[in-house]
Amino acid sequence: MSKDQERSFIARLACEGSPMTFFERVLSDRHFQHDDEDGPHKHLITTAEVYSADLQKMVPLGVTSKNKNSIGIVVHFRCYDDYYNLQILSESYYNKYFSKSTQGFLGALPAAGGDTTSFNLLNESFKTVTLDDFNNDNQTVYLQARNAGVIKKMLWGAQVNRYCFHDLAGHQVLFKLQILERNVATPQSTTPYT
Repeated sequence: MSKDQERSFIARLACEGSPMTFFERVLSDRHFQHDDEDGPHKHLITTAEVYSADLQKMVPLGVTSKNKNSIGIVVHFRCYDDYYNLQILSESYYNKYFSKSTQGFLGALPAAGGDTTSFNLLNESFKTVTLDDFNNDNQTVYLQARNAGVIKKMLWGAQVNRYCFHDLAGHQVLFKLQILERNVATPQSTTPYT
């Protein structure tokens, strides 16, 4: 087994204690009726919390029968030296990749060879780490888009009131990794994780 294979793993992602999901799982269809470059897109990544105007803050999203299996994203972190490509293993975007859109937002996009966004995992001191540095299965890391900035969380306001991720705007956030499998060069399962 190569060093890259030994450093590859599968994990469930959360951001600041909130599971991650996709806009299409938490927004109604009316948000996507216009094919607007500046509007939200179904494949963009968000968190399982929603802005409450009454409380003036984000609160956890209640799990309903419609979305009970849509909360949480399982990702295969495929290692290349000291950086990773993040392949989604969850339903609806199975086998797509965490990648930056043309507007710089983090979304689920098809593999694009060398144009697929790669990420460094950074510890709380902003030093690059790999699976070799993880002595247990629950870790927190910053994601840094390779040759770009650390991924930040920002509120997409107006009628959406949802968080989204970008490497230019917002505040830096720690992502929680719950490692499910270690030393996984290529996922064996052909069915999505739930």
